Amino acid sequence: MRSEKVIEIKNLRISYLTRRGPVSAVDNVSFSIMKEETLGLVGESGCGKTSIGNSILKILPKNSSIEGKILFEEKNLVELGEKEMQKIRGLKISMIFQDPMTSLNPIMKLRDHFVETIKTHKPEISEDKAEEMAEEAFKAVGIEPSRLKDYPFQLSGGMRQRAMIALALVLNPKFVIADEPTTSLDVIVQAQILELLKNLKEKYKMSIMLITHDLGVVAEMADRIGVMYAGNLVEEGLSEKIYYEPKHPYTEALLKSIPNTKPEDKKLIYIPGNLPDLINPPTGCRFSPRCPKAMKICFEEEPPIFEVDGSKVKCWLYKGAEIVENERVNQS
Repeated sequence: MRSEKVIEIKNLRISYLTRRGPVSAVDNVSFSIMKEETLGLVGESGCGKTSIGNSILKILPKNSSIEGKILFEEKNLVELGEKEMQKIRGLKISMIFQDPMTSLNPIMKLRDHFVETIKTHKPEISEDKAEEMAEEAFKAVGIEPSRLKDYPFQLSGGMRQRAMIALALVLNPKFVIADEPTTSLDVIVQAQILELLKNLKEKYKMSIMLITHDLGVVAEMADRIGVMYAGNLVEEGLSEKIYYEPKHPYTEALLKSIPNTKPEDKKLIYIPGNLPDLINPPTGCRFSPRCPKAMKICFEEEPPIFEVDGSKVKCWLYKGAEIVENERVNQS
């Protein structure tokens, strides 16, 4: 089922030009997402997760630059112009944005959002047929079709997120980017949204890239997990492997920092220090200034990516394991 690559990212680099200089937001990241697979992309805020999602749809800001390859249907999206991308966005690749209140037009009824999206990609479809498709999409996410007559502000936060999911899926795309789809929702609504996404993934046989900083969310949803730190993909593997056998010290620290609900254990575990300045990142491993296991080489040389027990990990602790991607080779 998952032998087919839906999207493949190779040596992706994204930088933003600021007054202080270029910010290296994503640095030499490579991974693939297979058919009907969910990849969870996790890490602290500012690690480059959303930049990767936006780069796939080419909706990065004007002060950005992008290098590398984003392969989809035998095309490198990095090289496509705006007109070609418009034929892909919404139709073949969709995005569920983080905040539906700012993503939906407040002066447009929900019906009009759907009709506009459908007719933009399929002008041959009549307005009545487009409205029928919108009604079916609303039913699929558990909203009464009569709510299509409402404006976004007339819906609750959970219903707005459902409406965003319906809008993203109305044209049955192959690949969906879900950027923090449960942020600001209470835990009960979060669980409902995650269950809805799982059911819709099976129904429409789509692939998902789930961007989040919530490890509980990826545990619920993802087949594989990629761990981002300061623009680097530091670990990638099956969800169970990442949770029960984390290899990178940053992944271990993230998992330990999940609050413990046991009343007898009130100690709060955290990762000391802050993310590095990506205008002038540290030499060697970017996590080395915060890493409890850092060695001399960690401060001097950037590690390659090693394969360890089926996971890929960017860490000098595994020097001697098989190198699957050498940073120096890729940069030359």
